[in-house]
Amino acid sequence: MTDGTVRSFPPIVARLTQLLPLLPLERLISMAADRVAIHHPEFFDRLGDYADKSFVVVPTDLDWIARITFYDSRVQIRLSRSLEAFPNRDVTVTAPFLSLLNLLDGKEDGDALFFSRDLSVEGDTEAVLALRNALDDAEIDFVHECASIAGPLSRPFESGGKSLLEALRYSPFTRARKTEDADPMSSGMPGPYPT
Repeated sequence: MTDGTVRSFPPIVARLTQLLPLLPLERLISMAADRVAIHHPEFFDRLGDYADKSFVVVPTDLDWIARITFYDSRVQIRLSRSLEAFPNRDVTVTAPFLSLLNLLDGKEDGDALFFSRDLSVEGDTEAVLALRNALDDAEIDFVHECASIAGPLSRPFESGGKSLLEALRYSPFTRARKTEDADPMSSGMPGPYPT
């Protein structure tokens, strides 16, 4: 787990990501997602009836959003710069990018992020719970899966990727805010979240 500090990229990063074409990034993420689908078929079994849901992920400190769908034991990723591009979404998850990665890696507690208002969930909360449980059970190493598409360079890419993420989690480059002082009872709930 992290030290209870939510980190996000400074606004300059979002401005820089405006210059990046989304199609190459979408293809890269899709290639990694295909590897996850091949190596972790149990993920789809655990997701069950919620595999036909549409999940939209909104990193609050970047300039793109992702729609993730699961169909026929495959992961489909679509990127956009506008939430309006995905009008038929079942779930919308919003949080800083590093917090989303920490959730995937099991280094962040989703309940704590939710109560501190750094994570918001809208839509089908049962689907979010099913996705969360499926990810926890599958124990997917996302950095490893992403690095594996580099072939013979996968080991240095994996090592470098994990070192970079660890550095960003504690770097002064990312803006930090403590979360343990948040009092969900005094300010109300930001929205439904499965526990």
